[in-house]
Amino acid sequence: MRQPDVIRNNYRSPYANHWSFIVLTVSLSRSLIATFVLALASGLSMVVGAQTTPAGKWTAERTETGMRSLSYDATVPVLGKPTRVTVSFYCDTFTSKMVHGALGFDLFVDKVAALKPFRFDDFEGPDALSNGKKLMRVSIIRPGKPTYTVNVNPSGSTPAEGNFVFGVMEVSKLAKSTPRTMLQMLADGAERFEITITDTKNPKLKLEIVVPVAGKEADFKTLMTGLK
Repeated sequence: MRQPDVIRNNYRSPYANHWSFIVLTVSLSRSLIATFVLALASGLSMVVGAQTTPAGKWTAERTETGMRSLSYDATVPVLGKPTRVTVSFYCDTFTSKMVHGALGFDLFVDKVAALKPFRFDDFEGPDALSNGKKLMRVSIIRPGKPTYTVNVNPSGSTPAEGNFVFGVMEVSKLAKSTPRTMLQMLADGAERFEITITDTKNPKLKLEIVVPVAGKEADFKTLMTGLK
């Protein structure tokens, strides 16, 4: 609808102030609406951006023999490349004269050829070049408590072509061991489980994996069921 003329032939309509107020109000309303829409769009963009970040998947299992495992599977950046990794914590409390249960964790890395020049082969087998060198560092971050950090010498193997697994384990019957301490701290309200593995020849070349474990303390307590 065409707005009526409020000033004509030097005559000021008594409705001039009224119409000016309406125009000003409409202008302000449009400005506020535009600001609101912009803020809403920005908020939606942030939500969409957050949702596109791939989240890891947790899986808890128990075998017929009683061994429990708790695994985290995700695609994360490793050496700047998206890489699928699985960190599997396990605890087997079964013990006999011939068999001793074990506890610890394994780090599975997929398509390791894409992560060259890191030397995975130097960690493989009983005669690995990495033997005697504690090239894996594990840090457990717990809010309000000192960070637990330990250097260990992991085992290494190739479970399938193109993949590699690093392992840290000990028999479960031991009252004290590094893997046991790790699991106990993870069951004590930890926030992150961080793994850093240094190349055998280039100390600046490192595999870095971060596992978010906040809220998983009950699962880790269940994992250690039966541990004495």
